[in-house]
Amino acid sequence: MRKSGYTPEGYLWQLEYRDTVRLLQEKLLLFIRLNEKLRNNIGNPSRFVSNSVEAIEFNFIEFSEGYRLKFIEPDFDKYCMRLMELLEPVLTGFVKEIGYGAHGFRFRFRYGSEVLEKHKSIWGISHGGEDQRA
Repeated sequence: MRKSGYTPEGYLWQLEYRDTVRLLQEKLLLFIRLNEKLRNNIGNPSRFVSNSVEAIEFNFIEFSEGYRLKFIEPDFDKYCMRLMELLEPVLTGFVKEIGYGAHGFRFRFRYGSEVLEKHKSIWGISHGGEDQRA
C-alpha cells in the first residue's frame, strides 16, 4: 500500500495494483463458474485464465473442441473482443472495489501458436453523471 495524500479526515490510502492481483483472479474464476456457457465448455478454469501484474492471460486451448470450432476458429480476433466486453462489468466492479478511478488492463489471448494482445481502459468513477469507458 502507499499513502496517496492528506485530507481533513486523515490520510487516504490507495492499494498498489500488485496487491490486488489475486483478488481479480478470484473474481474472474467466479465469473466463469457462474456463466453456464463458459463453465460447461472450459476444461480447467485455472489454466484458462491467469492474472498477473502484467496482463490477464487466456488460454483458449482449455475450451472444448466443439466450442473452439464454433466460436473461436471462425474469427479469433472478434471472439477476443467479445470476451473483453463480457468481462467489462467484472473489471468495472473490481476497479471500483479497489478504489481506483480507472485502470488500464492488458489482455493476452493464446490459441495454439496464435497470441493476440489487447488493451482496455476501465473507468471506476463516473464523469458527468454516467460511467465512461475507453
